[in-house]
Parts: sequence; structure tokens; C-alpha cells
Amino acid sequence: MNQLEKQYDDLRYKTGCYYTNERNKQIIIFLLKKYGIKRVVVSPGATNFALVGSMQHDSFFEMYSCVDERAAAYMAIGIAEKSNEPVVLSCTGATASRNYMAALTYAYKRNVPILVITSSLSLASVGHLQAQVTDRAHSPIDMIYKSYQFDNIKDGEDEWSQTVRCNEALSTLLDVRKPVLINVCTTYSLDFSVKELPPARYIPTVSSAENRPKLPIGNICIFIGSHSKLTDLQIQAIDTFCKNHNAIVLCDHTSGYNGKYKVNMSIVLSQEKYLSKHRKVNLLIHLGEISGDYYTFLGISPKEVWRVNPDGAYVDFFRKLKNVFKMKESKFFSMYADDNINTSQTFLANCRKESEGFFNTLPEVPFSNIWIAKELSSKLPQNSQIHFGILNSLRSWDFFNLPDGVESACNVGGFGIDGCVSSLIGAALSNPDKLFFGVVGDLAFYYDSNIILNKNLPQNIRLIVVNNGRGIEFRNYCHPASRALADGADTYVAAAGHFGDQVNSAIVDLCKSANIKYYRVANKDCFLEVENDFLKNNLDSAIIIEAETTPQNENLALMIYRQFAKNFDSKILHFGVKYPFLLKLIRKIK
Repeated sequence: MNQLEKQYDDLRYKTGCYYTNERNKQIIIFLLKKYGIKRVVVSPGATNFALVGSMQHDSFFEMYSCVDERAAAYMAIGIAEKSNEPVVLSCTGATASRNYMAALTYAYKRNVPILVITSSLSLASVGHLQAQVTDRAHSPIDMIYKSYQFDNIKDGEDEWSQTVRCNEALSTLLDVRKPVLINVCTTYSLDFSVKELPPARYIPTVSSAENRPKLPIGNICIFIGSHSKLTDLQIQAIDTFCKNHNAIVLCDHTSGYNGKYKVNMSIVLSQEKYLSKHRKVNLLIHLGEISGDYYTFLGISPKEVWRVNPDGAYVDFFRKLKNVFKMKESKFFSMYADDNINTSQTFLANCRKESEGFFNTLPEVPFSNIWIAKELSSKLPQNSQIHFGILNSLRSWDFFNLPDGVESACNVGGFGIDGCVSSLIGAALSNPDKLFFGVVGDLAFYYDSNIILNKNLPQNIRLIVVNNGRGIEFRNYCHPASRALADGADTYVAAAGHFGDQVNSAIVDLCKSANIKYYRVANKDCFLEVENDFLKNNLDSAIIIEAETTPQNENLALMIYRQFAKNFDSKILHFGVKYPFLLKLIRKIK
């Protein structure tokens, strides 16, 4: 056998009877099998040969060939309507997918579940006159219910994203029963030597009690992001579940939950030199939307996550998503209320003991947003509401509990600094007999200061402007901008000195024009002198306190709070500072 013949035999082995080594195709094939989608109508081509070549040697798939894509699409519709099951369409690049349009429009209007898997070169080739490449990023709204772009996988981030999106695509197809599109790219790999299909994470949608998974045994944590105020029925369902399953609720001041199973672990999980053994949970049940409590949601370490939301969206923040429950929270908790009952309450008791131990030993900090939060958080009057600016104000107050009967809010939806004062005033206007408090930074205040001169300004607002002369977030010792640029971060990143470097009368003048009672304080004693007036339930005048702090004190306060507890060996910490990846590894092991 000459060298050329040997190369041909090697190539024939690689393109033999097994699966492609292209990971994006492996994920699709594995999950098609998990979701039980087996019928495939294929049109010939080059960019889809890795997908088709893998499918045709897997006896699970029922394959049909059709050269004309127009006919192939209608053929798929006929199979789907007769079998009442979804059908896959596969075509190559160029104009092949355009020939599906008429049939898919029909399928969309008649609710026929067709999974369209178009194939293409890398997405980077779109728009560069590459032969046979068409842009499939957008589809007519009455043809494809939802579309996905799967480029060639280059790293773990790509694999995680495509795995979640592929689950979402197949679940949506089965739920909505309209055409769904996956445009998957290829490298033209000739390697078909993968004998056993590597698994991909299967994340089904659960919409009824009949197909619900079993509740894991072990520590269970409910994490609630920002959420509208929970109803009594929802809180009762959560509390009953927690009582029956030794579970706790972790949440920040935007969660809308104030039940008896809430545990504030923010200060515990924020520690840089201490690892809580309670951060590891067997199951995390994820409710709500975006959370501003970075320390809690980055510190908790779940084995698996169940997402519960009526929208059924595939939200995998913790990257451990195992099930998506498309239902109301009250239904979910009622459904599992009596499963695997464990009423020991030890997890709740241990977490509370640890949290309370931290609160009882909090060190003293200088005059700062954190100090103000510690001073006022327990003193807010009943039936009041408090609004926070992001990010420093919300984080500072998340360290502390609020009294029962005090509501809280923060504009974490878009997570920008704009609008927090306006939202506070809008809420105050809706209920003039109730006190509305607010805590914002100087940049957030000035960004939204025009609302102060609004003719409808209510008298029931109490606002603290923590003026440190910049966006302090970017000057905190732990922020990448501060670590990389040091004082240079002030110039543009933190926008220091934008409003007179803390020395101007802008807030004073605004308060005079709006007939608002104004206090300026620059230390703890001055703050304590005006505190009673600020908290007093007097609706005769709005009040604004301008609390002048320094970047040094803000930074020091945060550092003190995050580093006062220790359970790491000092040598480990020394090397962890020098080699951060070692510290991350230690945290995972512990």
C-alpha cells in the first residue's frame, strides 16, 4: 500500500460510521434524542454533512431525503401533521433555507412543530462576500417563532451557552408548536471517529405535576431576585415548603419576601478570608429576576438549580440549571409541599446562628454609606418604604435587615443609575400618607435631579444623598478599574469632580427652589443630630440630607466589613493574593 492509499484509508476511517467531532452538532443530536425528536427530512449539501452524517448512522433517527427544499419543508409538514410529532428539517448554506419560507409560513399559522436546522460557515464570515453564505440572523415574524445562532464552539463558555439555548429551542418547539430555527455553523471537520456521543446537559421544562422530578434530599435554598411584592398566598406556600423541607430563603431588599424563613447571608458570603460551610446546597430554587446582592448569589454553591417562573424562560445564572418550571410559584411550592418531608429545621437554625454571629460582632467603620445603613436600618418606621440607588447604596443596605412592615425597592431591572430618585417620588405620589425613604449616591442624584423641581413633588419623601464626589464603585479596592488604574480611575471611569468636587451649592439651591428641608452632614455626630427629624412621621415637608463622605472612608468601611472574619490559613491567603487562581481553587474545594 502506497502512502496515498494509506492516507485515503485513514480518511475513510475518520469519516466512517460514527459521530462528528464538531461539538455543536453533538449537543444538538444528544438533546434531540433526549427530547424524543426523531424524524428528519434532509436536503443535500456540504455545510450540513457533519450533522447528517452523524444522524444517518444513529438508528434512533428516522431519515427522509428530499432534494428540493421547498418540497422538503412541505414533506416535513405532512409528516408532522400525520404523526402529531415535531419534525426536523436540515439544509445547507447559500439560498437553501430561503426555499423553506412558504411552507414555514403555513406551519407557523397552523401551529405545526418544525425544527429548522440550517447549516452555514462561521458567523464571522457573514457580510464578507464569502460564497454560499447568507445572513440568517433574522426571520419573518410570521414564519419562525424563535431563532438561535450556534457558531463553532471554541471554549467552555460557548458550550454552556449553546447547551442552554438548545434546550430552550427544543422545549419551546414542543410547548408552542410553531417553527423554531437553529442556524448551526460548521468547520467542515472530516473526523467522524466519535464512537459514543458525549452527553450534554438535559434541561426539561416542567409544566404540570404529572412529569415533575423528585425533590432532592439535603439542604435546600430558595433564592429570590427582584420580585413584585409577594402575596399572602405566595408567602404561605413558600413558608410551608420551607417548614416541610428544612429550607431557607436567601434574598435581598428587592425580593418582596418577608416571611419567617428569610436569612440574610450577605455579610457572611461577602467575606474574603472566610468560607461558610453553609454556602453549599443540594438544591437552589431560583425565583424572581435580577438581584443586586452580588455577594450572596456569587457566594452560594448549589449542586443543581431549578428555575421557577410562569414565563418558562431558560435562565441559567448559576450555570447549574437542571429543570425549568413553567408555572406560578405558589403552584410549584404547593406541588412539592408534601414530598420528602424533613422538618428538622437544622439548616435554617445553623444559617441563622452564623448570620446572627456576624451581625453581633460587626466592627466599627468610619462615616460612610455602610455606617449610615447600619445606623438607620433598624430605625425605619413601620409602614414606610425605602428605595436604594445602585450599586453602593443597595449593597451597603443589603448587609442589614429591615424592620418588619418596611418595604424596599431598587431599579435593578436595567441596573443603571438613572431614574432612582424619580421612582422614589413616583411611589411617594401614589401614597401621600406614607413615608418614602431613599438612599442614593451623588452621581445618581445629579443624573436624576430635575425631578426635584417637578411641580408635583410630594412632601412625604426623605432622601439621603451620599456625596463622595465620584462614582465610588469604581474606586473601591476590589473593583477592576481601581486595581488597574488606581487614582487614574477618577478622571473618566469614576467621573470624580463632575459636580464641584463635593463643594458646591447645587443641592442646596434645588432644595430652596422646591421648598425642601435640607441638611448637610460630614461626620457621625452631625448625622445623629438630624436623624430624629429625618425619621419623624411628619408630612409637612420633604427632607434631603447631603451626607459628605470620602472615598477613603467608603473604601475602608467596605474592606473592614469584608475582611473581619477569618478561617483561611495565613500562608494560603498570602499565596492567594499573589496567585488569585489558587484562592478560587481553594474556595471550590472547601
